[in-house]
Amino acid sequence: MLPLLWLAFTAPPITLDHVPAPLIEPMVAQRLLAPPQCLAAACVRGEWQVSGMPEIPAGQRRIDGGDLPGNGAVLHIADRKRSDWMKPQGSNDRVGMQVGVQALSTDEATVAFSVDTAYRLQAYADDGTAGTGPVLRGQLEWRQALGERARLSQTTRVETGQHGTYLRNSLLFNLQLQPDLTLSSGVEFRRDSDASGRNQTDATLNLRYAF
Repeated sequence: MLPLLWLAFTAPPITLDHVPAPLIEPMVAQRLLAPPQCLAAACVRGEWQVSGMPEIPAGQRRIDGGDLPGNGAVLHIADRKRSDWMKPQGSNDRVGMQVGVQALSTDEATVAFSVDTAYRLQAYADDGTAGTGPVLRGQLEWRQALGERARLSQTTRVETGQHGTYLRNSLLFNLQLQPDLTLSSGVEFRRDSDASGRNQTDATLNLRYAF
């Protein structure tokens, strides 16, 4: 046992050559020490320089951004799904002007609303108030497709003036049972602030066949 201990203490230490691995790749280190320079973009033939543009013939002038619609501002393309209108309204009941907006028009849904400023000539007519005089009228129409055979629609119409306010709201649901057979159901209510006798609520259920 003693010879083994003596050998362990007297033997020279064993050394191993250990080469530490580099922390970063040499190529990465080179780019960090000497990063590449970014070159500024330049036109080959000076196309965008005023001095390099061809001369304008006599009697003409150069067109720039100030000649575009909106004085060079960003052009706004009108949405094809939306349309506005303004048209006069006239009948035996009232005369006036209507301004409307088709806010949405797709294969699945349509939304349109309008505002009328008019003079009512006859009371209790065309969903009107209980007297004659100047009135303000608004209407909202909404149509929505529910699948391939179902349709839901709502129409809200309100008119106000010197003789109170009249409101009419109708909700209609159509279901196509067959190509020529449609089930239609709806709920409609009317309210008049000056004539409570006109307040009414109706529910309908119809089966329509197209011949």
